[in-house]
Amino acid sequence: MRGGDQRPDPDALLRSIKDEEQEKNRRGSKERLKIFFGMSAGVGKTYAMLEAAQRLTRDGVDVLIGYLETHGRAETEALAKGLELIPRRKIDYRGVAIEEMDIDAILARKPAIVLVDELAHTNCPGSRHAKRYQDVMELLDNGIGVFTTLNIQHLESQADVVEKITGVKIRETLPDSILDLADEVELIDIPPEELLKRLAEGKVYMPEKAGLAAERFFRKGNITALREMALHYTARLVGYELRDYNLKKNITGPWKSGERLMVAVSPSPYSEYLIRWTRRIAFNLQAPWTALYIEKRRALSKSSQEILSRNLNLARELGAEVMSTVDEDIVKGLVRTAQEKNITQIVVGKPLRRYLSDYIKGGSLVERLLKTSGDIEIHVVTQPDVHGEKSRIRPGRPSMPNLRGYLIGAAAVSAVTLINLPLIPVTGYWTVALIYLFCVVILSLFIGRGPVFLSAALSALLWNFLFIPPRFTFRIGKLEDGLMFGMYFIIALILGGLTSKLRMKEWALRTREQRMTALFEFSKLLGDSPGIDEVVVNSIQYLEHYFGARVAIILADGEGGLCATPHPAGSLPMSAKEHAIAEWVFTNRAAAGLYTQTLPNADAHYNPLIAPGRVVGVLAIRPVPNLAFSLEQENFLQNISYQISIRIERENLSESIQKAHLTEESERLYRILLNSISHELRTPLTAITGASTSMLDEAIEARPETRRALSEEIRKASERLNRLVENLLDMSRLESGMMKLNRQLHDMGDLISVVTRRLENDLAGHPVRINVPEELPLVPIDFSLMEQVLSNLVYNAASHTPAGTDVHIVASAAGQSMTIVVRDTGSGLDPLEIPFIFEKFRRGSKVLPGGTGLGLSICKGIVEAHGGTIHAGNNPGGGAEFTITLPLSPAADQPGGNRT
Repeated sequence: MRGGDQRPDPDALLRSIKDEEQEKNRRGSKERLKIFFGMSAGVGKTYAMLEAAQRLTRDGVDVLIGYLETHGRAETEALAKGLELIPRRKIDYRGVAIEEMDIDAILARKPAIVLVDELAHTNCPGSRHAKRYQDVMELLDNGIGVFTTLNIQHLESQADVVEKITGVKIRETLPDSILDLADEVELIDIPPEELLKRLAEGKVYMPEKAGLAAERFFRKGNITALREMALHYTARLVGYELRDYNLKKNITGPWKSGERLMVAVSPSPYSEYLIRWTRRIAFNLQAPWTALYIEKRRALSKSSQEILSRNLNLARELGAEVMSTVDEDIVKGLVRTAQEKNITQIVVGKPLRRYLSDYIKGGSLVERLLKTSGDIEIHVVTQPDVHGEKSRIRPGRPSMPNLRGYLIGAAAVSAVTLINLPLIPVTGYWTVALIYLFCVVILSLFIGRGPVFLSAALSALLWNFLFIPPRFTFRIGKLEDGLMFGMYFIIALILGGLTSKLRMKEWALRTREQRMTALFEFSKLLGDSPGIDEVVVNSIQYLEHYFGARVAIILADGEGGLCATPHPAGSLPMSAKEHAIAEWVFTNRAAAGLYTQTLPNADAHYNPLIAPGRVVGVLAIRPVPNLAFSLEQENFLQNISYQISIRIERENLSESIQKAHLTEESERLYRILLNSISHELRTPLTAITGASTSMLDEAIEARPETRRALSEEIRKASERLNRLVENLLDMSRLESGMMKLNRQLHDMGDLISVVTRRLENDLAGHPVRINVPEELPLVPIDFSLMEQVLSNLVYNAASHTPAGTDVHIVASAAGQSMTIVVRDTGSGLDPLEIPFIFEKFRRGSKVLPGGTGLGLSICKGIVEAHGGTIHAGNNPGGGAEFTITLPLSPAADQPGGNRT
């Protein structure tokens, strides 16, 4: 609460609502996960699950059994009767037929609820997923609700505690984060005495197994401890639900700011225990937590890399945010990252012994962390001691020293010594100290801090023994020599240490810069890719070069699925089986294949390309054989995958917008065409119908003048209808490319005379001024097509200007072109419409009603087919002006031919 107004923290409220919305979006509204939770086998979880299923079946809910393990219990088998059972899938493993849940059959059947017993079960090799809980997550992601069973000892964070209590190694575990996904967790609990009675009666295991179980696991003390753990765990879950409910309902409660934990992870098997311990604390605090690996300059061995990958994967499975940073000083790396991420608690392992480097650095890792952590709390976790036997794992133990660096340092100091021994009568022993100091500084540029310190100490001792009088002893005869020796030793250590430290910092900064540069270069590469094909090609080439691997990208098709074949630019061949894996990755939005727990026997690693809102494809990559990705490579691959996804989605959106614009424009043109043609057809047809009907009237037959007027009206309407049909046909021929030119040499004066005679009736009331010089050369044109162009322009000038408006037709020749200008003295064109006046179905705002807006577009097409140009504008003296320019000789790429 804040202040005295008793209002909940809005940030906490928003975070709670956001988490709930994200979970709903991730799994959908219909999916449901209910876990029947208990302290051990035999408490009745499967029986309670079947009872709940029978109740739902009676209510009409579609429930079936996906996997049920009755252990031969008659009452459990009886309760399962009446429920549909999906037959198990048989897998041949090393000559033995093993039965597993048939997840594909369940997905095909798609019930409302499926019963899946033993959630922590490990699947047989060759199954799609390594663990059954991964099968359950796939069912949930496909809209199928799941009822399942789970024991407390199978939770990853509780496994080592149970092992301590019972002495039994728990081999089948699952991440605690599965419980975070559950809509309901129902605790199934019975007293320990009743459980032991059920075990003795053979209701838990078959008689041959019951005795062994009672001796090893089912002891009353063990069961009581497990019961307490299950009760505490369930109580915490209920407490979190109550807290969220109070938060959303504004119920007064002890509102506290959240904690953030961070655990230091290393290539040590002990890190596995630290990760589980941190998960338990984070669960108790309901706090987010981070697993941090600090990368040092020294490369890890293959075995260390495998242990590190296993530890980080465990942290990721348990719900941690996995991070890595570069720093030679682990303490500084931890504190710096904690301050950047607002971490409140850091978890580290307790050192079991001191090393020489601890004295040099000023204390052990824990001691220095306590000094520099400030307000950050430090948890120092002791390595577990199982049955009083100390584990052989030594957390935090440094790897073997770099002997090569020590040998180089010793060799360099020895070489300087041998060179200076014969020169001491000339140079003096003080000069030797400067040469030694120079050697130590130079060495610090190439070798590590430890070898530098050894070189400094060795050079100081050799200088004392071989050069400072009395020689060949460690005794110093003069005070000034003693002071010089002490100062030399200190200066050599400081200079060597500082230079080595600066070099390490420079390496760390250079490493970070290289990673940032690689991401920047890839982002720039994608930014310069103009289309989806270029994006995919450049991405594949970049990944092949960076990872030295074979890569393929399979894009999503336009129907919400995955394309049947990868992009042709890829270098990774894909079989039908591998493509099926890519389909699964695409559908389930999760990585699979190599180095994962889903289909790990695949030939490649498959990553979904997830953009905001949908999956745009799948990235398949096959790294160098037998070399798993390092953490840095994994992070880089995730970053690159996200950038590829965003870029592809942006191109898809751009294409969608383009298609939507084209569709909208097509619909607009369709409406214009329909309206225009319907009007243009209706007007002459109405005139023809009306005039012909009137001519049939007996009263009209006796009036020749009226019949002549009606005949003229029919003629004009027919010409108008004919002109419309010609325009539509010509536009169709132009767009289809079927229009060919029949070029012949013609006189421009003849063309203009034919046009004016053809439009004689339309030009009545419009004085026509023709200016065609007699000396004009002949022009190669298709006469009938150019007649149509000129007729359209002259007709427009007459029809869109008032009576009495002059129409001018001027022809002239200059150089290798002829110009024809048609202008009028009317009101002219709207300047804003001139750039678009030759577009199809474009009608000016000043024109009279009627017309399809095709005439000028057809003129432009015909003129350009002749290799000429046409322009529209306004005459400075007033009125519209159209200018046609035609070449006096046919272009080479436009040969004459027959017009079709």
